[in-house]
Amino acid sequence: MDLAQRLEGIHAVKWALLDKFGAQLILLVNMLVLARLLSPKDFGLIGILYIFLAIAGALVDSGMGGGLIRKQHMTKEDSSTFFYFNVAVAICCYLMLFFAAPFIARYYKDQSLVILSRILGISIFINAFGLVQKVLLIKSLLFKYVTRSSLLASVISTVFAMICAFNGYGIWSLLVLQLTQCLMNTIFLCFYAKWFPSLNFSITSFKELFSFGFSLLLTALLNIGFANLYQPLIGKYFSIVYAGFYYQAKRLYEIPILSISQVVDSVTYPILVRDQNNRSELAANYRNIITLLIFISSPLIIMIALLSKDIVLVLLGSKWLFTAQLLSILSFSGIFQILETTSGSLLKVEGRTKLILKLELVKKLLILINILVFYRFGIIALMFGIVVNSIISFLINQYFTSIPIANYGRLLTICFNAVLMGVVIVLLKLIIVNSYLIIITAVALGLVFYFLLGHVQKLPEQLKLYTLLISRRAVALKAG
Repeated sequence: MDLAQRLEGIHAVKWALLDKFGAQLILLVNMLVLARLLSPKDFGLIGILYIFLAIAGALVDSGMGGGLIRKQHMTKEDSSTFFYFNVAVAICCYLMLFFAAPFIARYYKDQSLVILSRILGISIFINAFGLVQKVLLIKSLLFKYVTRSSLLASVISTVFAMICAFNGYGIWSLLVLQLTQCLMNTIFLCFYAKWFPSLNFSITSFKELFSFGFSLLLTALLNIGFANLYQPLIGKYFSIVYAGFYYQAKRLYEIPILSISQVVDSVTYPILVRDQNNRSELAANYRNIITLLIFISSPLIIMIALLSKDIVLVLLGSKWLFTAQLLSILSFSGIFQILETTSGSLLKVEGRTKLILKLELVKKLLILINILVFYRFGIIALMFGIVVNSIISFLINQYFTSIPIANYGRLLTICFNAVLMGVVIVLLKLIIVNSYLIIITAVALGLVFYFLLGHVQKLPEQLKLYTLLISRRAVALKAG
């Protein structure tokens, strides 16, 4: 790979990361305002419907977007075929949701879900018109336009939603947020991609793209279904208000954890794949990544768990306090989710894709078993069930990988340092009662203490983190 290609790759990654963390920043601002103006039930009702939107989104794409990106010699006929398929499936999905709305409302015993489902479902149709444009921009590594579209749409929709919320529109503010975000994102994608469909639909092209995407569609449906399973179950078997509490706890938990997990997923695989024919280098890189991830994520998770009440009070307000209990438990599943992603990358490097699908089926079955076991004891027990499931899922992945994760002694040292940092935070909480002040003080002094311990112990992971930050800066300066 020549220098120009390397710089193009670095540029693409930079914009992809900006998109991810920029969206999380806007989400935080969104939560600061809307959570204080709306009720937990409002968020619970919208959260229940997200599983239907997510499944519809997967069906509209059907994995064919990946086929379009992968295709070496893509024609206008290919992209137009994909576009007409998207629109047709979106119409079918919306009609199914439209007619299913009364049954959804009856199931949850809330008639407002009828109109909410039918209005929110319009976003399925809107998104279908921008999917080809997004795929084409990604295929060309024009991530900056995808990022601009996403961030501008998020900012505009957040402003509109806040105006509605301040004027007392309640749950309709969340509908405005969703629909405006989808509409503006599609408009910007169309503007930047400058693509319009031709009047061609190729059966041959459709068969080629769909045959590639079908297995990806099944995997996506499996993951989406189970990723969004808890929200509607909590709404049904506990209450819609509890579903709202869980919705916000999940969002707060995902801001740092999901971001790290997604970055790991996109970066770990290409790093490991370079050494797939060099067993010793592959093992060394895998272990280095594992220990570095634990070094970074363990103090983060301890801080979230111990400061959950203060985080919720600052970001959401006192009416959301029950969310803090859910957040403090959910945070402990984060480190295992990150490690599961990393071990999954190793399985892909080893070419064991059929095994990955089998393991996913086993892990999804375990989720169902966990739900049946834990939900009977209440929502708090259900959160512990999520943690248990994340631990088991990681252990399953790790059992089938051919490389042990790392030096267990060093991992214990890192985790012990994080626990000691937690003790410092607990002591600070005994002295400082103001939520804003304790978050600032605990994060600053806690991290200083954690890194001082690592410095005294000369932990290799801390040195690697310093080197990584310095090298990234050097690369950025050269690229500039």
